[in-house]
This record gives sequence, structure tokens and C-alpha cells, in this order.
Amino acid sequence: MRTVLLLLSTTAAAIAAVPAKAQVGDIADNATNIAPVDADNSYGEILVTAQRRSESVQDVPIAISAFNGEMVESSGSTNITSLNGLAPNVVLQTQGLVANVPMISIRGMNTSDPDPNADPKVSTIIDGVYIPFVASTMLDLFDVERIEILKGPQGVLFGKNNLAGTLNVVSARPTDDFGGEVRVSLGSYGLKQFRGKINSGRFADDALAAKVAVNFRDYGGYSRNVITGNRLNGANVKSARGALEYDRGGAFDSTLVVDWLKQKTTGPAPHVLDNGDPNWDLLPDETKTDVRKAAVPFDPFSNTESYGGSWNTNLDVGWGTVSAVLGYRHLDYVTRGDFDGLITPAPQLDVTRDFSGESKSAELRYVSPTGEPVDFVVGVYYQTDQWRQFNTVLATPTVTTLAQLNQDTESYAVFALVNAHPAEGLTLSLGGRYSHDSKDYDIASQVFVNGTQISSFATNREAKWAEFTPRLTINYEIAPDAMVYVNYSQGYKAGGFNSRGTIPENIGPYNPERVNALEIGAKTDLFDRLLRFNMAGFINKYRDLQGSVTKMGAVRPENITTNIAAAKISGFEIESLLRPATGLSIGMNVAYLDARYTDFCADTDGVFTNGAPEPGQCGPATPILINGVPNGTFAVPTDSSGLDLANAPEWSGSLSLDYAFPVSFGEVKLHSDARYSSRFNTWGRSNLPGYYRDEVVLLNASIAVAGEEERWKLTLYGTNLTDQEVISGATNAGATPINQFYQAPREFGVDLSLKF
Repeated sequence: MRTVLLLLSTTAAAIAAVPAKAQVGDIADNATNIAPVDADNSYGEILVTAQRRSESVQDVPIAISAFNGEMVESSGSTNITSLNGLAPNVVLQTQGLVANVPMISIRGMNTSDPDPNADPKVSTIIDGVYIPFVASTMLDLFDVERIEILKGPQGVLFGKNNLAGTLNVVSARPTDDFGGEVRVSLGSYGLKQFRGKINSGRFADDALAAKVAVNFRDYGGYSRNVITGNRLNGANVKSARGALEYDRGGAFDSTLVVDWLKQKTTGPAPHVLDNGDPNWDLLPDETKTDVRKAAVPFDPFSNTESYGGSWNTNLDVGWGTVSAVLGYRHLDYVTRGDFDGLITPAPQLDVTRDFSGESKSAELRYVSPTGEPVDFVVGVYYQTDQWRQFNTVLATPTVTTLAQLNQDTESYAVFALVNAHPAEGLTLSLGGRYSHDSKDYDIASQVFVNGTQISSFATNREAKWAEFTPRLTINYEIAPDAMVYVNYSQGYKAGGFNSRGTIPENIGPYNPERVNALEIGAKTDLFDRLLRFNMAGFINKYRDLQGSVTKMGAVRPENITTNIAAAKISGFEIESLLRPATGLSIGMNVAYLDARYTDFCADTDGVFTNGAPEPGQCGPATPILINGVPNGTFAVPTDSSGLDLANAPEWSGSLSLDYAFPVSFGEVKLHSDARYSSRFNTWGRSNLPGYYRDEVVLLNASIAVAGEEERWKLTLYGTNLTDQEVISGATNAGATPINQFYQAPREFGVDLSLKF
């Protein structure tokens, strides 16, 4: 809290990390095309499509944080987690236990399960297409036009799994003129990156424009496995994106975007805490004190290949626009990790996942013109995905479990949002979405002890869920540059099945989870647009929350997802942007979060007893069934409402400075930012100190010199300048020690870009 006061005292206004040099210009109703910055607009503006039409971020009655490409580049960002700390009440980190899996938390609600059964609570949309597999959302930030973070349930217009919010990513589009850019970056821990793109300009009688972008990144990693001698937390990335746009300037336009990515990631590198297990004493001494050194019997890895695309088409029908969005994604990955953190015995909790899946989606919507007494958006949506996964778990030197998983998912929805304008400055919005989800799940599981099968089962299960989620919004322009709003919405996430169950009792299905959300806010541009000041307060009430508990399996306890609790999360956010002089912008955001369970009665410790009463018991003891047969032990539910929710810091915020000034050869740009979060739990299933990320301020800075019109630019950057040791997450598997996973230490880099 002392650090919060220090940050607050540095400026008289609460100033948010709204990106400088935002974009202005016209944008198509399908929310894909956005024009470059207007040089005459010193204040800048961000156009977003949170309501499926082009609007200033200041005109949308929803809390939104938006970032453009320049904001991303200024701090040497490489992937989506580099933006962590810049948006209030948003945590963007790696999942920890499995490499290349992000953990996205918005207003204290998140999912960090790497298995494809666990649908995310925050949806990711890329170029209008929903991404169902969490392992394919660890985005490399290249060729990105903008990123929008929409807070609160967005199910009316953005569809599936928007319980906590939406991450909406829009890639850059072809330009009207021929040109290109080449960028080379070198940095700490062997970072070498090449990015290039070329635009064809208009051709074929000005009807077409095309673009191709490539990205190659190699990063050695900042940790070391003392057993193998190799580096961990490194990555090798190859990716490409192409776009083709048809637009004659008439009523019809269409844009096709295709992309491909291949990534090899090493890690993670666990720092293992002493839990009294004598095998912890056998770890090399250097790994007990140095968080950058790990002892793993092999080098954990995640190899990913993904490809797909989106096809956005718009037709002006005279009174409004009809838009169609078709999407396809394919993902293959293989991961192998050591989940116990010990080197003896070996193997123990050595887990391999082999996944392949694809998704297809289609959306058709109609957007009426603005400027009428009533305007509206209506549409239909369809999405299906199919995947299979093979799991191999070397549980102990003598026990092996195998599982073959297959799931087909089908979803469809109809939605509408109607905006009425009964008086000058007053808008009443009423919307709703009817969603239907079905899942067809197959699992075949086998357990072997010393090579002999002792248990097996196979089952097919189907489940269907349907929900109507409404939204009601009132917003009023109290002045040309000031708006207040009240927004009530409901969110829904479908139920599902468990992939880690080794007995039929642990497969599910579990039920959907739901949220009622109320947000009150204001968006203002003050003092002739010298100061932008936005604030929002919210209350989110969740019920039937899906979360993990430990249940007995065929031979050992296993983590199982079920409906565990109800929760209430409330708080506020303040964002603003001050431009006191030409070229200077000062940003700051402050966020507060009160996240707590209101009802959590479950057996969370994974210890099964004879059923005798326990302190805090809140329900009857339940007999443990193994393949339908009681094994003589019981699960005793206790009141767990005192647990802290995961990734929900009470206080967070950031302070940023950007200053650009002309010189004889062009321009010099300075950037610095400080990102603060109070102490918070990263696990959510225990309040032991080892699961907490300590209070921290992370400092980053860059300096860039650029020629005229940025034909060339040289940038020097540094991240985590005070070399803080900060965990991104901490986990444990049953009775094993706590494994902590650390973010990168201090890093420096240089980036050279050339435009033609």
C-alpha cells in the first residue's frame, strides 16, 4: 500500500496507460480496417468495435483498454504477456506449469488450465474469429494494428466464453500504397528477431491490395536446467501472415487474412519450495537459492503449430451493412513436463500431452446506420470444433496412466443490440443473446502398475446447455466531451468434462457458470481535451463457479474441475491521459479489487479420511467411489470461503511517460513506465505463502531516434530495470512441493527498423 501512495503522489491526476499516438480514421463496420494517425490530431483517438461498429473508445459505454502497435513496440514487447500491468485490473501472465500457455485474468476472474476441456473465462478474438484452444492464444505481437481488452461479460455481441471479458486482436491491413518495413532486434539471453512486411499497394484497377508479414524470433532463455545443462524459458518462433483486400470503393468489400505459426518453447523452470519431503533435500543446493536455476530430469518443452484465417465481407445494402465473418483454426501441439519438481524418484508426474484440433466458425450480422432515432445490430453465429488428445502420465516409477480423449463441440447463437435515442444525448440500449452449446466427449483410460493393467474404462458422454444473456445500458452525454453510463449484463460459460479423470466418477459433466455484472462509469475529455479522465466501478456476482478440487482417482488423487463456489468481485478503475505540452503524454491508471468467495463448501485438501468430523465442516462426508465401489474413505467438505481468489491483486496500477521532440534529422522518442501490483495469490486453492506474488513495481524504458517520417528508427529498450524476482505463478500436484515459476530478469535490447 505504501508503494501505491508513492505512485499516486507523483501526479495530481489519475492518469491511465491509454496508448499514446492512437489511431484515427474511417473503419469498416466489420471492424477490421483502421486508418493511420492523423498528423494534425495532436490528441489522438482510438477507434474500437466493441459494439460491432466503428466508435471512439470514449463513446462506448463499456470499460475498454486499447493498445496500438507503437505502444507495444516502445517497451520491447514480444508476446501478449508483455502488456501485463498496463491495463487496470487485468493480469496477463504465463500459466506456469505448462510452457506457452497464457493466463488472462480480468477483474479477478481467470482460467489457467492448459487442457482443451477447460474453456477459458476470457475469450480471445483474432480478426473477428473466436479462438477456442487456450494453447494457441500466446500471441507474438507482430503485425498488430490494435488490441482491445473489453472488461465484464461481452456475450451479447462477442459470443462464447465471455464470462470475465474479451481480448480482441486486430492485425494490420494492406495499405493503399506500395511499401514495406524490415526490423531486426537483438537482446539479452540470445534474443534475435527479424520482422518484415511488404504491401503491394492497390493493383488490378485499384480493386485489390495485398500484404505479407513474417516474424522469426529466437530466444535462448533466462533459466538453466542444472541436470541437463541446457537453458530453459526460451523460445524459437516462426510465423507469417498474409492479407488480401478487395475494395473498389463501392458497396462491397472483402478481406481475407491467413496466418501460420510454429513455435518451440523450452521450460518452465520450477523453483521448488521445501515442504518437508526428504526428496527435496536431494535437489542440488544451487537450485534451492537461485530462482534462475532448476533441477528437472529432462528439459520440459512445448512444440506448437497453428494455422488458420478469417474472411470478412461487407455489403452496404442502402440502409445499413450486412457483414459475414468466416473463420478456421487448426492447432497441433506436444508438451512434456515434470509436475512434481523433484528429481527422485524418477519418473514422477512426468506428463506428456499430444493434441490436435480444428475449429470452424461463421457469423452473419446486420448493422443499421447511425443517426436515426433507433439503430441496432442483429446476427446469427455458428461454431464447431473437434479435437483429440493423448495423455501419458508416468505417475511413479511403477505406475503409468494413459488416456485417449476426443471431443466434438457445436455452438450456435442469435443476438441483437438495439439502441434508442429518445432525447438529445440520451441512449437506451437493450440487447440479448440466446446461446446453445453441446459437447460429445469420449474418454478411454488405462492404469498400469509394473506394466500390468490394473484398471481401465471407456465412456461416451453428451451434454447440452442453453442460456439467454441480456444486457441493458443507459448512457448520457452531459457535455460534448463527457459521458456517464450504467451497464447491466449477464454472462454464461457452458459446462464440460474432465480430461484428467481415471475413473468414471471424475469425468463429469459439470454445469455452466454464470455472472450478473453491474458497471457504472464516466468517460471525459477535459480542459479542451488536455486531460482524458475515465473511471468505472463494478460489482460482479458469480455462481456455480467452475474450479479444481482434488478427488481420488484409480491409484492417486487427481485435479478435477467441478462447480465449486459463488463469488462476489467489486472494485473500481481510473484511467486518464494528460498531454501538457506538444509531444508529451503522461499516463496513469489505478485499480482496486475486492474479490472474495461468498460460498465455497468443498473438500479442497485432497486428504481422504474415515469420515470423522473435521473443523469447519460444512456438509456431510461423501464416500469415495472407485468404479462405483466404495473404497472405505470419505471426502469431508469444509468451508473454504476464506481462500483468496487467484490472480486478483487488491491494488494495481501503472505510470507512463512518453515524450517525442524534433531534431535536425527527425525525431527522438522517450518512453518509461512503472507497473505496480500488490501482493496476490497465483494459485487460489491454498493461502500458503509460497503461492503468492509479492508486492512489486516493475520499471521499463526505451529511447528511440528516428528519421523523417520514421523511414528509419533505432530503439534501445530495457525491461525489469531493477531486476526484480517476480513469480508468474505457483502450483503443486497433490502432496508434492510448491513449484514457483519466475518471470524474466532485467533485459536489454536494440531494435532497428527500416521502411521503404
